[in-house]
Amino acid sequence: MPRTNAYTLVFTSVFFLFCHAQITPISTARNLGAVLEIIQQKGLHSPSQKKLFGVAVSAMAESHDEHSSYIPPTTSDRYLRVLDQELSGIGISVKKDTATKDLFVQTPIIGQPHPAYDAGMRTGDQIVSVAGKPVRGHRLAEITTWIQGEQGTEVVIVVRHADSQEEVPLRVKRAKIKVDSVLGVYRNGDTAWNFLLPSAPEIAYFQITDFGNLTVTELRNALATTERENRLEGIIIDLRNNAGGYLSAAVDTCNLFLASGNIVTTRGRGGSVRETFDADPGGLWSEIPLVVLINGESASASEIFAACMQDHRRATIVGDRSFGKGSVQQIIPLPDGGLLKLTTSSYHRPSGENIHRRRTMGEEETWGVQPDAGWQVIVTEVEANRRLDARATQIAAPTVAWSPQNERATEADPALQKAIEVLRGKTELPTATE
Repeated sequence: MPRTNAYTLVFTSVFFLFCHAQITPISTARNLGAVLEIIQQKGLHSPSQKKLFGVAVSAMAESHDEHSSYIPPTTSDRYLRVLDQELSGIGISVKKDTATKDLFVQTPIIGQPHPAYDAGMRTGDQIVSVAGKPVRGHRLAEITTWIQGEQGTEVVIVVRHADSQEEVPLRVKRAKIKVDSVLGVYRNGDTAWNFLLPSAPEIAYFQITDFGNLTVTELRNALATTERENRLEGIIIDLRNNAGGYLSAAVDTCNLFLASGNIVTTRGRGGSVRETFDADPGGLWSEIPLVVLINGESASASEIFAACMQDHRRATIVGDRSFGKGSVQQIIPLPDGGLLKLTTSSYHRPSGENIHRRRTMGEEETWGVQPDAGWQVIVTEVEANRRLDARATQIAAPTVAWSPQNERATEADPALQKAIEVLRGKTELPTATE
């Protein structure tokens, strides 16, 4: 074959492949558009284009893997604000009574400031109405939109205090609430967290509820303040029921307790290394004895922290096997105002293992973070709920060190008792009766 013809053939082949690569996604988009139009024109029902788009994107995302999803425009802003730890509202957590459907205040303090608490709202108050609208018969999501609003505006909330049937109107000014992601043992009278365990005041306890934008700053400040005012002999980091959060927040938290070494490595398609995160020299709390509490609801960023501390033998891991989510999701804004949460990489602990539990994996296979030998604490569902209820009561309102709430919370938490046992063994701390 003449060289000119060969060049022509090669060029034609390359051009054909290029055109095919361009035409294929266009054809797919046209097909999707055609299906949308057919449903709207010929279907028995006529859903909006926006609804059809959301359903289609959700299906595509979920077909990628179980942790990818579509977040619609109606909830995308709140989703981002939760991770950013900032909400515009009155700073309360509420719950519905499953039997009566009445709405009650679980805690009037979820961060700083706390306008509802300052206005007189207390744990156990029944919410009767919001802005003149009775709450009975309405969904919690709808009531939440009534409570939230523009910063600086006021809302009148009528409550019945726990010890009275009198309806009391409270005028509450909405504010930008910085939601706490690092909780202490209990709140002092001034609503500030107290991080020292009453039964072992040489041990500081920090519960991280999620890894958000402010988590590292919160934890660093809490550690510095507690250490400055007390002689610390041990630290407990509680990651139970922490579903994760930002990868960067988990890495920065590891940096507080690690002086050197790898923290985590992310890998993309085909196993190629995307990013390697190593500890910065001189972690401020890299020497103090450390215990990390985990359970089956500790996932993602929580597992990054626990696995890193375990592989470097920096901490003792106490509790139950973690969830097993070893993938990283990227939040991608979409033109409709929604968000695509897409799995883009896997993460690997310092040992090189990926802790992800695939759907086909059994209990005997390697996934998740296991507690250290001898420190597994398995609880029943009843025991787990008892602990959560006691903990919710413990942090719902300010109290003092030796309070019934604190005693009940400790008694209901065998894993916390094990963590104290670990640290007492390492540091020879005095027991509560000595």
